[in-house]
Amino acid sequence: MTLAFTHLGAVAARTEVFPDNHASQAVSRKLGYQPDGISRAARGEEALVSDRLRLDRDRWDERRHPPVRIDGWVACRPMFGC
Repeated sequence: MTLAFTHLGAVAARTEVFPDNHASQAVSRKLGYQPDGISRAARGEEALVSDRLRLDRDRWDERRHPPVRIDGWVACRPMFGC
């Protein structure tokens, strides 16, 4: 998240998780992600439903984070469309 918000200027991060993946749900909540609806996808005849989660930059900035050092990110900026 530090790379996305601090170095690349992201305003939000999104993720999706299956409703029965309780461990992933818990990690996402601990990071500050909030519910953002559901998504549906087809896999053959099966319908897959996922919880969409969103973390806004302001919410990320409200929390304390350990210091992170990112080396070489400037050279990677074009890969992120920056």
